[in-house]
Amino acid sequence: MWPWEHVFFAYVLFSLYVHGRHRERPTDAAVVVLAFGAVLPDLIDKPLAWQFGLFETGYAVAHSVFVVVPALFGLALLARRRGSETLTVAFTVGYLLHLVGDVLPASLSRRTVDLSPVLWPVSNRPPIDAGGTFAESTLTLLVRYVAQLLTLELTLVVALQLGSVLVGTVLWLSDGSPGLRVLTSPLRWLREV
Repeated sequence: MWPWEHVFFAYVLFSLYVHGRHRERPTDAAVVVLAFGAVLPDLIDKPLAWQFGLFETGYAVAHSVFVVVPALFGLALLARRRGSETLTVAFTVGYLLHLVGDVLPASLSRRTVDLSPVLWPVSNRPPIDAGGTFAESTLTLLVRYVAQLLTLELTLVVALQLGSVLVGTVLWLSDGSPGLRVLTSPLRWLREV
């Protein structure tokens, strides 16, 4: 998934959770933290692999359930002590749904459950032949993605990706575009936190 797909995929499930549990819309702060959690694994692993060559693939330490689950558990304990559970839930949901969002396309394309994106170092995905630096690899993969979309072949993976963006956008707009105000007026948001 691309970053925007991870964010909207996480937003759909988080918004449904917030509506169902609290009978309200997600807050601006929660959505910003959710979005950050939803992209953080790639912000860590992709540059470490593609730019610095520390890992063979962009699915390593920040995607590994062996690292992530204990780290998020520790974060939850710390948040409980400090009374900041709401934002921690948003971050945790975003982060964990990022991992789900990587497992789903891998599993759908192989037509079997493929947990390799989240089992580093026990299992590793084959390297993606995108070549070069972080920027070059990102551009190569983006060109391949757009070319795939232009074929108009609706695979299960494409349906998941586009469906996440479409449903996520509609839900986000119906929720009043939470988080947008954070981008348009940072000072007001800082006072809310």
